Amino acid sequence: MADLFIIGQYEGVAGTTAVAVGSQVMHMLTVMIVGLAMGTTVSIARAIGADDRPQAAAATGNTVTLFLSLSLVLTVGLLLLRRPITAVMSTPEAAVEGTVRYLTICFPGIPCITAYNILSAIFRGMGDSKSPMFFIFIACLANIALDYLFIGALHLGPAGAALGTSLSQAISVAISLAVIVRRRTMPLAKADLRPQKPVMDAILKIGVPISVQDGFIQISFIAITVIANRRLMDYIRANHLQPDGFSREITLIDYGLTNDTEKFVTEITIPVREA
Repeated sequence: MADLFIIGQYEGVAGTTAVAVGSQVMHMLTVMIVGLAMGTTVSIARAIGADDRPQAAAATGNTVTLFLSLSLVLTVGLLLLRRPITAVMSTPEAAVEGTVRYLTICFPGIPCITAYNILSAIFRGMGDSKSPMFFIFIACLANIALDYLFIGALHLGPAGAALGTSLSQAISVAISLAVIVRRRTMPLAKADLRPQKPVMDAILKIGVPISVQDGFIQISFIAITVIANRRLMDYIRANHLQPDGFSREITLIDYGLTNDTEKFVTEITIPVREA
């Protein structure tokens, strides 16, 4: 939201659209990583509740190994697919290059996004939900400040928004690690980092279903947006109109109350003028 708000003050429709499309992709990835990290939270909480420190350390170490490997694979794979992803999103031609630049900078930041979420999962598993809130608060402030620097002062456009997002995540990870080191929260041995099938199975058994469920929800949002954008743009071209100003999307979905898709409402408004 900060990226879109700030780039809207300094860039035109193309730049804002690029960030909107790119941030939707990054949001889907983040939500799925958070869902997968729930397996870590539950595994560590169980071990702590049973006063089994070795098991908690093993769950923490295996989490580091699992998510580090996953983040590296995702980074390489998504960088290779950044243009196909941009095409699948039905990105308007004027915003294609901006979207590609945004994703090119954000995808290498996936290890930082992953690191923050697994560190937060570890803290929550140990019964500390305040520290992750503090870390993300600092990341939000840093993101806003860096956006004004890169977008406002340096005029880097979508690339500046991506830099602000990636660097703010790196800052939150650095602070999280500093807190862990200072508190000596979870001492790990090399053996804890070695993959152990029972530990990995316990993490994935809980995390994968949550991640897949959240992923399907995000994919449905993207699919709705793509279909709506295509139909709207077809209508605009058929009536000899052209976009004039910022598009707005209003989504009303409360899956805390219902999973009935008929209750979901998404409205996309695009200002137009005669061509």
